[in-house]
Amino acid sequence: MLHRFPNDLLHSNISKTGVVPDSLSLTEYASTGVGGDIVLPLTTPSILPRGSFIHRLLRGGPQPGSPWAALGDDMRLQSCWLLGGHSGQLGVSLPRVVRISHVVVDHIVDDTLTAPRQMILWGLVDGKDNFSLLRSLRAKLAGNAPDLSEKRTFPAISGGFPFVPLSYFEYNIHAPNLTQIFPVFPFVSDSGMDFGIVVLEILGNWGSMSTCLYRFRVYG
Repeated sequence: MLHRFPNDLLHSNISKTGVVPDSLSLTEYASTGVGGDIVLPLTTPSILPRGSFIHRLLRGGPQPGSPWAALGDDMRLQSCWLLGGHSGQLGVSLPRVVRISHVVVDHIVDDTLTAPRQMILWGLVDGKDNFSLLRSLRAKLAGNAPDLSEKRTFPAISGGFPFVPLSYFEYNIHAPNLTQIFPVFPFVSDSGMDFGIVVLEILGNWGSMSTCLYRFRVYG
């Protein structure tokens, strides 16, 4: 069971379905078109829909159902990362280390019950400077929030690597805009930490027996 983050942090990050960041002021780093890639050891195995190989031959691009589909631009029905259940995680390597500000999750109106609902964004901590910043961050939080050891501090599949939670949010299928933006926690963005690998952990969906992630983007 997920240990709760402090309430003020949780509520500040629940989506209000804002607009996608201005491409002139923020750069997107997760899509395959800019060099984003999947980290398979940090990714839940997917299921491939029937006919997905033929689909790929006819349309080109990532094979529907594969995790790479979530980093592509095809938003047609079933052109998603497909999970055979309610939860899972997507490991993504960015083309460079990034001070992340927001992430964007996209879905389609014809398939809303498969949409992910509650999600945690994790950042893999690497590099001497980031470890120093992490120690400082933990010390800063100690007086204002429960100790990090009292909460989950890594995703379900961690590979033994250290992680820090970057955001906790809920995707809303009832919102007027299905392209939804979620900021990272202010204490992370203010810390100056940067990340080359992130994990999007899906904790549940909107009622389907399977889960589809159509598009995931990272901005910074």
